[in-house]
Amino acid sequence: MKLILLGLPIGNAGDVSSRAIRTLSEAKLIICEDTRVLHSLWQKLMNIGLAKEKLAAKVRVINDFNEKLRVGSLVAEIAEADEAVLVSDAGMPVISDPGYNLVKGVIAAGGEISVVPGPDAAMSAVAVSGFPADKVMYLGFLPKKTGKRRQTLEMVKQLSGVTVVIYEGPGRIVKLIDEVETIFGEVEMALCNDLTKVSEKVWRGKTGEVKEKLPEKLHGEWVVVARI
Repeated sequence: MKLILLGLPIGNAGDVSSRAIRTLSEAKLIICEDTRVLHSLWQKLMNIGLAKEKLAAKVRVINDFNEKLRVGSLVAEIAEADEAVLVSDAGMPVISDPGYNLVKGVIAAGGEISVVPGPDAAMSAVAVSGFPADKVMYLGFLPKKTGKRRQTLEMVKQLSGVTVVIYEGPGRIVKLIDEVETIFGEVEMALCNDLTKVSEKVWRGKTGEVKEKLPEKLHGEWVVVARI
């Protein structure tokens, strides 16, 4: 049996690869994070002429709440279908998204893991940040509890000459900037908002400068890149 990890656009539907469309079109079983998001994207692809027909595959759902409970039944279903495709709402599955436990389960059952790569918000943000990309540390979403967030950042403080990538929601961006400034001092940052979308915006500067540049109302998806 084989599980294919397939990357989807991070904001612009036109970024999907022809291989990704073909793989999804031919799939018998698709495992996704949210059926509504998957079908909405596919409808957009049909509207702009990139996809020709509706998805014919059976669709199953895994998310942060049910993944561990569903691994056994999904591995059995993948084995029966012989092949399945795993996608997340945007970007690559497993990377700050569900899928790790399923991948681990398929490997344990002797299955094969393959990949159809796609857009990646973290590396896209590093590319546009203007910072060196020779040493990159990906932290994803920091813990919600203040103590654990600080502990994670303190761990990074032991390093130097590293470009750090953090995912954050709009409601915590200012707090994150303050935390970075408290622990690392005035460091260079790039705040990347809604990458690949029409509303894409990148603010660059030291911690205090980027905070002043931000609009009052924050929205969308954010990737924070800092040079430590």
